[in-house]
Amino acid sequence: WPVIEDMDHLPAPSTRRIAIYTSRPDSPLAANQLAAIQRYACAMGWVTVAIVESDEQRLLDLAATHALDLVLCWRTSDLRRAESLVQRLSVHSIELLAVAQSCTALME
Repeated sequence: WPVIEDMDHLPAPSTRRIAIYTSRPDSPLAANQLAAIQRYACAMGWVTVAIVESDEQRLLDLAATHALDLVLCWRTSDLRRAESLVQRLSVHSIELLAVAQSCTALME
Protein backbone atom coordinates (compact mmCIF):
# COMPACT_ATOMS: atom_id res chain seq x y z
CA TRP A 1 0.00 0.00 0.00
CA PRO A 2 1.33 3.46 -0.83
CA VAL A 3 2.05 5.72 2.11
CA ILE A 4 0.80 9.29 1.92
CA GLU A 5 3.13 11.48 3.92
CA ASP A 6 1.71 14.91 3.15
CA MET A 7 -2.01 14.85 3.94
CA ASP A 8 -2.38 18.60 3.20
CA HIS A 9 -1.98 18.03 -0.52
CA LEU A 10 -4.69 15.44 -0.99
CA PRO A 11 -7.42 16.42 -3.43
CA ALA A 12 -10.66 17.45 -1.73
CA PRO A 13 -13.37 14.83 -2.07
CA SER A 14 -16.09 15.93 -4.44
CA THR A 15 -19.29 16.94 -2.74
CA ARG A 16 -22.25 14.94 -3.93
CA ARG A 17 -25.48 16.79 -4.60
CA ILE A 18 -28.44 14.79 -3.42
CA ALA A 19 -32.20 14.83 -3.58
CA ILE A 20 -34.25 13.24 -0.85
CA TYR A 21 -37.31 11.46 -2.20
CA THR A 22 -40.19 10.77 0.16
CA SER A 23 -43.00 8.84 -1.39
CA ARG A 24 -45.26 8.85 1.66
CA PRO A 25 -45.01 12.34 3.21
CA ASP A 26 -48.28 11.80 5.11
CA SER A 27 -46.94 8.77 6.97
CA PRO A 28 -46.66 9.15 10.77
CA LEU A 29 -42.98 8.21 10.48
CA ALA A 30 -42.19 10.51 7.53
CA ALA A 31 -40.71 13.34 9.62
CA ASN A 32 -38.43 10.95 11.51
CA GLN A 33 -37.33 9.22 8.30
CA LEU A 34 -36.62 12.55 6.61
CA ALA A 35 -34.56 13.72 9.61
CA ALA A 36 -32.57 10.45 9.60
CA ILE A 37 -31.87 10.76 5.87
CA GLN A 38 -30.76 14.37 6.32
CA ARG A 39 -28.42 13.40 9.20
CA TYR A 40 -26.92 10.64 7.06
CA ALA A 41 -26.38 12.99 4.10
CA CYS A 42 -24.80 15.59 6.36
CA ALA A 43 -22.50 13.00 7.94
CA MET A 44 -21.38 11.98 4.46
CA GLY A 45 -20.65 15.61 3.57
CA TRP A 46 -23.32 15.69 0.87
CA VAL A 47 -25.38 18.73 -0.05
CA THR A 48 -29.16 18.42 -0.25
CA VAL A 49 -30.39 20.28 -3.32
CA ALA A 50 -34.03 19.16 -3.15
CA ILE A 51 -36.57 17.37 -1.02
CA VAL A 52 -39.14 15.86 -3.35
CA GLU A 53 -42.41 14.58 -1.92
CA SER A 54 -44.32 12.08 -4.07
CA ASP A 55 -43.45 13.85 -7.32
CA GLU A 56 -41.51 11.36 -9.43
CA GLN A 57 -41.61 13.63 -12.49
CA ARG A 58 -39.97 16.50 -10.58
CA LEU A 59 -37.26 14.12 -9.44
CA LEU A 60 -36.68 12.97 -13.02
CA ASP A 61 -36.61 16.57 -14.24
CA LEU A 62 -33.86 17.37 -11.71
CA ALA A 63 -31.97 14.30 -12.89
CA ALA A 64 -32.28 15.35 -16.54
CA THR A 65 -30.77 18.76 -15.79
CA HIS A 66 -27.87 17.15 -13.89
CA ALA A 67 -28.83 19.12 -10.77
CA LEU A 68 -28.02 16.12 -8.57
CA ASP A 69 -25.71 13.14 -8.29
CA LEU A 70 -27.66 10.80 -6.01
CA VAL A 71 -31.20 10.25 -4.75
CA LEU A 72 -31.80 9.09 -1.19
CA CYS A 73 -35.00 7.47 0.02
CA TRP A 74 -35.91 5.51 3.14
CA ARG A 75 -36.78 2.08 1.65
CA THR A 76 -37.39 0.98 -1.91
CA SER A 77 -40.48 -0.90 -0.71
CA ASP A 78 -42.01 2.52 0.04
CA LEU A 79 -41.78 3.48 -3.63
CA ARG A 80 -44.62 2.61 -5.97
CA ARG A 81 -42.42 1.76 -8.95
CA ALA A 82 -38.92 1.48 -7.51
CA GLU A 83 -37.47 -0.63 -10.32
CA SER A 84 -38.76 1.75 -12.98
CA LEU A 85 -37.45 4.76 -11.04
CA VAL A 86 -34.00 3.19 -10.71
CA GLN A 87 -33.90 2.55 -14.45
CA ARG A 88 -35.04 6.06 -15.33
CA LEU A 89 -32.50 7.66 -12.99
CA SER A 90 -29.70 5.45 -14.31
CA VAL A 91 -30.20 6.96 -17.77
CA HIS A 92 -28.74 10.12 -16.21
CA SER A 93 -26.06 8.19 -14.25
CA ILE A 94 -27.86 8.80 -10.97
CA GLU A 95 -28.18 6.14 -8.29
CA LEU A 96 -30.97 5.58 -5.79
CA LEU A 97 -29.82 4.76 -2.26
CA ALA A 98 -32.32 3.42 0.27
CA VAL A 99 -30.84 4.63 3.56
CA ALA A 100 -32.71 2.16 5.78
CA GLN A 101 -31.47 -0.72 3.60
CA SER A 102 -27.87 0.45 3.26
CA CYS A 103 -25.19 -1.33 5.28
CA THR A 104 -23.14 1.86 5.18
CA ALA A 105 -25.95 3.85 6.73
CA LEU A 106 -26.51 1.29 9.47
CA MET A 107 -22.86 1.47 10.57
CA GLU A 108 -23.02 5.20 11.38
